[in-house]
Amino acid sequence: MSHRPSELLSSLDRRLWRDLGFADPEPALLRMLPMLVVAWSDGKLGGAEENLIRDRARPLPAHLREWVHQRLAFPPGPYFRCQVSHLLAFMAATWSADQDRDGLRDWTETGERWASELIADQGLFRRLFGGLQREKADLSALNEAMYEHGIYVSDRIWALARGTHAEAEPSRVVVTHTEAEAVHQALGLTFAGEGQHLAVGTMLALTRDEDLDTRAVEALLGQSRHLRENERWVLLGNEFFNNARPLTDMQRVSLANDMQKRCGCAFEACTFAELSYLEDALARDARWVSWVSGQVEELRIDREAVVRAQIPGTFSAPRARVKAQVAQALVTGPPGLGFRILEIETPGATLRLATPAIEREPATRETVQWISRFLPAMCDPWTQLVLDVDGPRWVAEVLPEMAKAASQTREPLMPGRALLVPPWVWFRAAEALGVRFFAGPRKQNGG
Repeated sequence: MSHRPSELLSSLDRRLWRDLGFADPEPALLRMLPMLVVAWSDGKLGGAEENLIRDRARPLPAHLREWVHQRLAFPPGPYFRCQVSHLLAFMAATWSADQDRDGLRDWTETGERWASELIADQGLFRRLFGGLQREKADLSALNEAMYEHGIYVSDRIWALARGTHAEAEPSRVVVTHTEAEAVHQALGLTFAGEGQHLAVGTMLALTRDEDLDTRAVEALLGQSRHLRENERWVLLGNEFFNNARPLTDMQRVSLANDMQKRCGCAFEACTFAELSYLEDALARDARWVSWVSGQVEELRIDREAVVRAQIPGTFSAPRARVKAQVAQALVTGPPGLGFRILEIETPGATLRLATPAIEREPATRETVQWISRFLPAMCDPWTQLVLDVDGPRWVAEVLPEMAKAASQTREPLMPGRALLVPPWVWFRAAEALGVRFFAGPRKQNGG
């Protein structure tokens, strides 16, 4: 990375620290980060872990000590390990000896040692029942980031995630295998440029008419109020995909082999949360997003065009002719839940995308039930949910089977209707179009 201009390095430095909530770099914090990642690896924080981290944080300045305490008080979210890994890889690759501040150049060794001590102190019970495997895996990944500067796939993917290689064009590659009422999918992103060709993605199992457990949804919503809204929904998506019937080794190998053939390069699997982190960064920095729910249905926004290849509402327009507007429509019922509308207008056609927005904390019982029932339906490749704003109601258009080819007929949406898409897709579409998702007027619709 030494060949990159210093102003680019400075910009990346600030951006990576900003992901963790800091306006400026805070090198004194570096040695604490591996401990925090390891402590939250299993989604829980033990008393011994918290005490050890608090003890290590005592010498920090007051504002950093408070930041550490906040990370101990609340689960840090699905992107935390990704953000820390990218920051550690960047700092290890760019921090030269003459930049050593306050004798902190040994932060990699200290961070690794402290994280190892945290694992070693967790006691016999967790060792016997395998509770340390995730912690060890995360520490191994952090060590790889620090010493080999590699994140999930390669430094190339890391650079793409930060928007530093704008010349490389991402594209979506999807492989779908169907078995009765189940769909197995490999959703991948492939990048070509500068003589390199890489693909990274996740493998998912989808089952028709499978709801989320309401208790799990209620617990996740209660534990995630402090998170940015896009990360909060990614947690819910992760819950949905993780609790589907797990793919067998044979199914995974079959999907991976087909993806490799389709991409024409090696395919490396990652988790849904890791892929979401990469896609959020691409939407924000590269103004690109793509989502495929079935075999041919796709929403794509890139530098040149906005395309929705699905009925109802097939839509295609050059980016130069797109004018995006966003408004939160507080539709009556269910209580405590509204719907955001992203409207994409051209002289000849309009595409409206809708997604749920939690309006009341703690989430109402009706909100929890709606999310549990309809969030999986938004990911179901057999179903298209349509919000009728003037109703208000949501309409589920169920297909007898997944379409084999996209319709060439442009069929505009009926007035007052919007396509319901998963919130993580909606946020990325807004980011790719340069729209601030919380902007725009709030409208109250009765009915």
